[in-house]
Amino acid sequence: MKLTNATTLADTLPSTSMSTAIVNLVVTILSILGVLKLYRKAANRKANKNLAPLPPGPAPWPIVGNLPELLRCKPTFRWVHGFMKEMNTDIACIRVRNTHFIPVLSPEIAREICRKQDTIFSTRPLTLGTREISGGFLTPLFAPYNEQWKKMRKMLISEVVSPARIKWLHDKRAKEGDNLVFYVQNQYMANKSVNLRLVTRHYCGNVSRRMFLGRRNFGRGMPDGGPGPEEIEHVEAIFNFMKYVDSFCISDYFPLLAGLDLDRQQRWMKHINYVIGKYHNPIIDERIRQWRSGRKDMDDILDVLITLKDPTGSPFLSEDEIRHQLVEFMIASVDNPSNAIEWAMAEMINQPELCYT
Repeated sequence: MKLTNATTLADTLPSTSMSTAIVNLVVTILSILGVLKLYRKAANRKANKNLAPLPPGPAPWPIVGNLPELLRCKPTFRWVHGFMKEMNTDIACIRVRNTHFIPVLSPEIAREICRKQDTIFSTRPLTLGTREISGGFLTPLFAPYNEQWKKMRKMLISEVVSPARIKWLHDKRAKEGDNLVFYVQNQYMANKSVNLRLVTRHYCGNVSRRMFLGRRNFGRGMPDGGPGPEEIEHVEAIFNFMKYVDSFCISDYFPLLAGLDLDRQQRWMKHINYVIGKYHNPIIDERIRQWRSGRKDMDDILDVLITLKDPTGSPFLSEDEIRHQLVEFMIASVDNPSNAIEWAMAEMINQPELCYT
């Protein structure tokens, strides 16, 4: 019996020694990692001594930073403008987790960022909105600086915004200018007010559809030259894209929450994509079919994108790149000019003396 007990004890000794060795190894690894982390913090602290301090901003919470304020105060940009006004500063710093936002109100600082330091700030943040609108960063406006960006930028400069191409599309723009005068005159003759926002947005939308898709209307339009329900839905979808493309989305900073869609932005972006695709995709599919069947006449930018070839003779752009590039064209062509006209008119109303200078 004693021999059996001794044998059993001996059998347990190796396993006990093994467990002790594992514990010692884990403790050693954790100790090394702790020392490395402390060393890294000390090195960062030493390096940061030579850096300029960050701009002022609201006191952040531990770990999450200013996330509670961003979630509680909607719309976010009004909260940002509000605390910057309270702090009397033109530049601020807002921290969310490990990301720092630097909002700027001063035109001088904005020029410093956009012109003198353009190479540092040229890459846009990779957000849910920019990912959805660009089809996974296929287009140059939202893509990071990489080979895809270089490819699309080359196409854009040489084939779309070149002086020859702009001259080629002159008649389409002029025809829509005639329609604008016709619509405003009809409003006047019917003793109706002219909605400046409606007119400018749909004028830009009509010009864009003529240049990029070869048509003014998706439906029948209106007898007075105004937009039909299809055009209204299309332009509203474009501006809704702009509403969400750079809005605050919690999953951009906490990727593990992406599948939950807590602020429902992903659902709305998919719906907007569906609305725009409902009008664009049938036209694109039909045009691709026509070129494969022997079409020869080029009428608009869609024809240009379809017929581009690489050095091997293969299509330069994939169908997905064409679809998302046209969406990006629409956004840039409708949003920027219409907003600029509205702002200019508002300034002339607020400051009539501008009209006489």
